Amino acid sequence: MASSPHSREARQRTYPSNEDASKRWPRGKSKDDEIKFFHIARVGPNCKYPVLKIVLVFIILDILFTLLHSPDPSNRDVHMSRSDLGPNFVNRWIMGQPDLRYASDLDIDWDHVRIVVEKLHRNDKYFGVGLLNFNRSETKSWKHLIPNAVHLSLKIDYVKKNVTWDSLYPEWIDEEEDDEIPRCPDVPDVEAPRKRLDLIAVKLPCQNIGNWSKDVARLHLQLAAAKLSVYSKGDYQVHVLFVTECFPLPNLFRCKELVAREGKAWLYAPDLNVLRDKVHLPVGSCELALPFRDEARVYSGNARREAYATILHSAHVYVCGAIAAAQSIRMAGSTRDLVILVDETISEYHRSGLEAAGWTIRTIQRIRNPKAEKDAYNEWNYSKFRLWQLTDYDKIIFIDADMLILRNIDFLFSMPEISATGNNGSLFNSGVMVIEPSNCTFNLLMDHIDEIESYNGGDQGYLNEIFTWWHRIPRHMNFLKHFWAGDEEEKKRQKTYLFGANPPILYVLHYLGVKPWLCFRDYDCNWNVNFLQEFASDVAHAKWWQVHDAMPKVLHQFCLLRSKQKAQLEWDRMQAEKDKYSDEHWKIEVKDERLKICTDKLCSWKSMLRHWGETNWTDNEFFVPSPPALPKGHLSGL
Repeated sequence: MASSPHSREARQRTYPSNEDASKRWPRGKSKDDEIKFFHIARVGPNCKYPVLKIVLVFIILDILFTLLHSPDPSNRDVHMSRSDLGPNFVNRWIMGQPDLRYASDLDIDWDHVRIVVEKLHRNDKYFGVGLLNFNRSETKSWKHLIPNAVHLSLKIDYVKKNVTWDSLYPEWIDEEEDDEIPRCPDVPDVEAPRKRLDLIAVKLPCQNIGNWSKDVARLHLQLAAAKLSVYSKGDYQVHVLFVTECFPLPNLFRCKELVAREGKAWLYAPDLNVLRDKVHLPVGSCELALPFRDEARVYSGNARREAYATILHSAHVYVCGAIAAAQSIRMAGSTRDLVILVDETISEYHRSGLEAAGWTIRTIQRIRNPKAEKDAYNEWNYSKFRLWQLTDYDKIIFIDADMLILRNIDFLFSMPEISATGNNGSLFNSGVMVIEPSNCTFNLLMDHIDEIESYNGGDQGYLNEIFTWWHRIPRHMNFLKHFWAGDEEEKKRQKTYLFGANPPILYVLHYLGVKPWLCFRDYDCNWNVNFLQEFASDVAHAKWWQVHDAMPKVLHQFCLLRSKQKAQLEWDRMQAEKDKYSDEHWKIEVKDERLKICTDKLCSWKSMLRHWGETNWTDNEFFVPSPPALPKGHLSGL
């Protein structure tokens, strides 16, 4: 289950325009310096100042020398455009300060490149090779490797230094456009040549330390290659070859489009129609990829190749939540397949309830998080990677089992992998996400399982390291049941209104904290625990129980309380009463009928309170009997 965000909403940064930047005088310059500069600028052919003539000659010679002998190993063949003649020109050439973000010190193995190039089926007469980010020596090697081709060194401007990963992937943007219209920083496009390109080769930087996958220059070069590919006209296949130590963006250049890989050379034959849609998306999450105010969300798609999916691993307590989630999807009007991944710990009894709710069950082997401690909450949460093995579907909308779908979200199937809401920092929340199943993507996830560190120790942190290029959808499609400690009363009222609106305004409501089915149905039991009160909402709680009551009654048995949970709830209520919590929920008379229904051999839950907190035999799951599975005859009648 996805973790909740733990940082405050921040306003989106604004970016100075090119015009504003060009108007600024360099810092540290006095007025006298400015006057001297303009005197030099006004010198004409009949200049009477021989010293100034000599200075100008030396400056021109220095520029020519620098252009011919630039020390930048990765950009000698990245030609200047007209915009280079602005302020960056001095830094890039005269001062000898190339943008090292684009530099790659990779020593290319040309035998590996030759092997993957031989996979190309080409007509030499029309073969054009576009080269991006290679130096002169490497360009000569390309000409020797493919001697009959036309080689073009592609032109591209650097991204400005103030464009950082955080500015491309801000934590918060004004999705509703109440005060501003979110805009992404400018990322220059590559200059498309007028000649046909059959192969686009790119040398990507990779520091191979720290956040190498969140590198602006690396992202820029890959987006440039993608745009060059789709700019091509004609019905011929354009191939893209990356030379890099680290894997390319797996959801921009999909691994199922990987033609060949040898060492650090990766050759792709991208589906240009699919790629064309992707390059029209915002460069980062600095803009919504799916407009918030777009109400005309009509989508048909290929229903047989699309499904909703969730997963249960070692968590029978989420069975009730998954049943309610399935009910909510059907109530919202979707007829897509429902697929649930379960492991061997989920009993036949619980499986029968899931099937009766509409889930198609796929049994999986769990995947252990190698960096988790034994029996920790995150020990098996890498099992979520199994979603990419559902290859009988082209698109999957994954939802956590603690969610309700309040409005139809089938239109999300039109979105590419990974589409999700923002979490904290530059990260996405994996509670709702669009994925594209692929065995080779699954293998990619597994290949790096020992080396990549998850920021939160779970699957969400890991996936954010693999899929750093993701697309922001409105938070109404994964709205967290949560109140910030510093929220003003107006903000709390607004959230409460959204929780209970009828007809619904939110698309998906994500239940954080203690789940509704593990509480008294009379009120949200998160009120009774101090550090859980930020997740408490009686309105959202009541919304979940409305869906529960709409389920076939035969499924209600999967949402009953065990004796131990009843005792825990009463203990928390007693503690809240003892501490005189100001919300006074502890005063409410509990009438939940489930308190009278015993599901195990420990029916006297009140007697458990006398020994609460002690280690005793009641902790042993052996004493919880497993009821018989629902007869198949019941299923056809639901």
